[in-house]
Amino acid sequence: MTERTPFEDRLSDIDRRLARLDARYVEWNWELAEQQKELVDSGMDFRKALNIVHDQREESIKSGNCPVDLDALNALLDELCAIYLEADRRQHIAIRSLFDDKRSVLKHLHAYIGRTARLLESSRDRKWLRLGLAAASIGDRRVDWRDLLVCLGDLYLAARRVRMRPGSDFQAVAKLSNPVGLRGGSSTRDLLADFHKSAYLRSIRRKAKTRRKGRT
Repeated sequence: MTERTPFEDRLSDIDRRLARLDARYVEWNWELAEQQKELVDSGMDFRKALNIVHDQREESIKSGNCPVDLDALNALLDELCAIYLEADRRQHIAIRSLFDDKRSVLKHLHAYIGRTARLLESSRDRKWLRLGLAAASIGDRRVDWRDLLVCLGDLYLAARRVRMRPGSDFQAVAKLSNPVGLRGGSSTRDLLADFHKSAYLRSIRRKAKTRRKGRT
C-alpha cells in the first residue's frame, strides 16, 4: 500500500471542509429557489420575484446573516490558493478537481476574487493579487467566463490603483493554469497570459480614465 504524502493528507482535509460548506450552500440555494417559486405562484412576475430573492441574498451576505459561513469558506480558499501557488503540475490538477463536484463553492470563486481585489487595494499587499489569480486558475473557466473577465478586470485595476504592475503576476499564474480549453474555447492559461492586451481590459481602462477626468 502506497503511503499518503503530506500534500494528499492536507488536500483530503480541505476537500472534506469544502464539501461541508458546499452542502450548506446547496441547501441555501434551494431555500432561495423555494422562496422565488412561492412568489411566482402567488402571482408575482417571474423577473420581479427573481430580483427580490437576489436582493435578499445580497443583503444576507452584507449583514453577516448568511447561513453559509463565508468567513470560513474564504479562509479555506486563502489556504488552498496559497498551496496552489507553490504546487507542481500534478498537484494543480488535483486541486482543480476538488471543485468538480462542488458547484456552489466553484461559483463562489468569483466572489472570492472580488474580495481579493478589495483587500489588495486596502492593504497594498501583493499576496492578494496572487491569491485572486490562483482562484481564477483553479476555477478554470467552468463558470460564466464573462463574469470571470469582470473579476479579473477589477483585480487588475485594483493593482494599478495602488501603483502595482500586475502583468508579471498574470503571466506567472498563467503558467500554472490549465493549457487546455473547455468545449473548444480558449484556455485559462491563454486568458491570463493575454489579459493585458484584451479588448475588455482596454475598455474598462478607458472608462476608468474618463471617470478620473470627470472628477478633476
